[in-house]
Amino acid sequence: MKILKLVPAVLLFILLTGCNSCNKSKSREKPDVSGIQLAVKIERFDKDLFDFNNKDYDQQLAFMKSKYGPFFDFYVTHFVIGPHPAGDTMPVMHDAIMKYLADGYIRSLQDSINFHFSDTRDIEQELTSALKYYKYYFPKAIIPKAVAVNSGFALGAFTYDKDLLGIGLDLYMGPANADYDSAGIFKYLQHKMRREYIARNSMEVIYNLNYGADDMERGETLIEGMVEKGKKMYFLAYVLPDAPDSMIVGYTATQTRWCEANEYEIWKFLNDKDMLYKNNYMDQKRYLDEGPSTPGMPDGAPGNIGAWIGYQIVNKFMKETDHKISIQDMITRYDAKTILGKAKYRPSKSVF
Repeated sequence: MKILKLVPAVLLFILLTGCNSCNKSKSREKPDVSGIQLAVKIERFDKDLFDFNNKDYDQQLAFMKSKYGPFFDFYVTHFVIGPHPAGDTMPVMHDAIMKYLADGYIRSLQDSINFHFSDTRDIEQELTSALKYYKYYFPKAIIPKAVAVNSGFALGAFTYDKDLLGIGLDLYMGPANADYDSAGIFKYLQHKMRREYIARNSMEVIYNLNYGADDMERGETLIEGMVEKGKKMYFLAYVLPDAPDSMIVGYTATQTRWCEANEYEIWKFLNDKDMLYKNNYMDQKRYLDEGPSTPGMPDGAPGNIGAWIGYQIVNKFMKETDHKISIQDMITRYDAKTILGKAKYRPSKSVF
């Protein structure tokens, strides 16, 4: 059975940064990874697919199956053919592919992708750096190959099996892209849809596949879900040591400043509402889901605010242990309750 984990369009975790102070990354460890032999080359499935034509169809089909393996059938089945009765898709594959490639909307979308991503060397360099840090902290980790696709505004970053990282380039063409409105993508997400954050989203789905989950497991208390998300944020901070602090959780610079100025009040609010240690699905959705804001909190409070607090808790835990615990051990061996207990997290009230 193939493993597919993804960040759909409504769950992209890229962001726009603003002020200088919020664009700077805090001091993070940057070990020497120059000895790790790894170089990412993004394979352009999206372009290869458009090489199909009736004359050379059989040769191109053989090429695609050889180059992309089972992923080719997965993509064609889910994005080209669409819903269909179970069974062999070969009888309909030819007609479906040719109809798909002749579709004016699809061709226009691919033209936009080709314009914005005529060169992907900057993305390859960022992914290479992130995956080298990942390999440093997790020596036995499987490093996936990177494959770019035209997702039809469905997928941003995703994994297929353990050895393929998919990148839906159509969701990283910049916030000014007019097609995002017509595709029904929320405004609060559109400003995040830019190439600078492909590496960040890619590392998140790799984490989801190997160490976490796209969504919080049912049955957790809110505080456990917050800490689990905080562990992921900490991972991202160290495999992307030069990323702006706001990028790690997925906030704008303004949202990050608000959280930093109101950390005590956020923590007090969650405690006063007596919800941290309860298993309430709606509370989990309210404080751990992406959104333009957090219901019940003042204007300026961003969505997913529980993840931001969870990140602060994990940072405090690592500080309390003098950073003697490896990132791998923190993620795989320490549960949320232990981290919370040892962190002694008590944010101070601002004097201003």
